Amino acid sequence: MARTLVDEGYSVPQITNALQINRTYGYALLKKEKPKKREKADEASLRQKILELCGEFPTNGYRRIRVWIKKRFQLQVNGKRVYRMMKELNVLVKTKRFEAKRKKQPGKIPVTRSNEHFQVDMTKVWCGRDGWGYLFAVIDAFDREIVGYSFSRFCRTEDLLMAVNQSLNYRFPEGVKGKGLSIRSDNGCQMTSRRYVKALKDAGIKQERTGYKILTLMLTLSVGFVR
Repeated sequence: MARTLVDEGYSVPQITNALQINRTYGYALLKKEKPKKREKADEASLRQKILELCGEFPTNGYRRIRVWIKKRFQLQVNGKRVYRMMKELNVLVKTKRFEAKRKKQPGKIPVTRSNEHFQVDMTKVWCGRDGWGYLFAVIDAFDREIVGYSFSRFCRTEDLLMAVNQSLNYRFPEGVKGKGLSIRSDNGCQMTSRRYVKALKDAGIKQERTGYKILTLMLTLSVGFVR
């Protein structure tokens, strides 16, 4: 009706006042509808190709399917377009989320004697023009003595093992097996490495982990620290 009245020469304010409607709504009624975008001619064909490839490679994501489209059909297709189509076709591969399998033992540990429970941690030390240095230190939780340490420009498992071996040679010169020693650390990559875990297991040492920085190692000491 509004369009008919405009064609007859009435203005939009006159029409909206007569029909008792909002003027903005009146202008919206008179706007020409935009023609819907026509589906591209190759859309249906591309959908069929995607379905075919997803059936053949059900574990492939949209990026890999895009590569297969180019390799098999010599078609260069935008990745976002492939993703949209796969989503519409409900053939997107769900991403698997894995949680780190790292055991941690929270809470305080009762310690009754020396050589019963060690704790190990790592800190960075700025060395001026030489850059960062990495200090691994092992402390006896009972008497608070630092029993082993290593300082290096690198932050490797072998540097951690060097500090642990030094502590064992110092406190257990006749061997540590059967002594009931446990060593606690956080979940750093060195402390969870296969090499470190295996070394403690082979030595008969119980490994404990925590998700928190509970170690009181006085690691702000200078590089020239000696036991």
